[in-house]
Amino acid sequence: MKMKAVAENPVVTDYLQYLELECGLSQNSIAAYERDILEFRENLKNPSDYEIKIKEVNKFVADLLAKNRRPSSIARKVSSLRNFYKYLLEQGVVKENPFMFARVPKIMRYHPDYLSVDEMERILTSPDPKKDKHHLRDRAILELLYGAGLRISELINLKISAVYDEIGFIKIIGKGNKERLVPFGRHAKAAVENYLSEVRESKRAVTESDYLLLSNRNGKFTRVGLWKIVKKYVRKAGIAKEATPHTFRHSFATHMIEGGADLRTVQELLGHSSITTTQIYTQVDRDYLLSVHREYHPRERERR
Repeated sequence: MKMKAVAENPVVTDYLQYLELECGLSQNSIAAYERDILEFRENLKNPSDYEIKIKEVNKFVADLLAKNRRPSSIARKVSSLRNFYKYLLEQGVVKENPFMFARVPKIMRYHPDYLSVDEMERILTSPDPKKDKHHLRDRAILELLYGAGLRISELINLKISAVYDEIGFIKIIGKGNKERLVPFGRHAKAAVENYLSEVRESKRAVTESDYLLLSNRNGKFTRVGLWKIVKKYVRKAGIAKEATPHTFRHSFATHMIEGGADLRTVQELLGHSSITTTQIYTQVDRDYLLSVHREYHPRERERR
């Protein structure tokens, strides 16, 4: 009910339409902006007044910390509201953007969980033609997640027309509606070709959908449905650790870098807008870095 009330506010409604029509944001992103605006404004003394002071912003951040919200979540909310007030400033609704000076907790970078090469191999080869009815489709799912490092939403929305198997690339529509061409490797290519010829072609009689991967009901996959398939084969492979579709993406990136791929290339393959995001996959020992610096920097060599 409250969310509906915010959406009916003409100032907020204009902003949400701006995000959709001019910025091209997805409905999920727009909904996140709406939630952030609601959460902030419902705690103000006068929610109808958009002119606020920095102390109200600081109180908002302090309240989030008191609720044990994660630093990354708080930083995202502040960024979301900073953009909202930037829009209000440009539209002449407010005279300043108080979120420009907001202090947010420091975000600690982490290295995501990933599977070893051996663990990945066990999962990828676990679909059994004798026991798994949809083994060809499921093998294609697993191979694409790991072979191309796709986000789960990117795999769900992958179209047959976006598979260029003759050159070994697929066209991905990533975050922000950005397109990228990604190679998907010979194993994933073979799995997709087998699925297309043996299974997907026969589906044309019951559906005109262009989505590559179809659920058991011949419709588009949901995130939960695809996650259940991954979970099934992780367990079947005897992997004890928790693994999700995104773990396959983490594993793809980590194994590429461990194999010698440079960060810029991996950034392009993953569709990251910033190389800083890609850097979480690097695991370089700080002591090693220090020793290299001392060994090769001319001013350090002079001290020995």
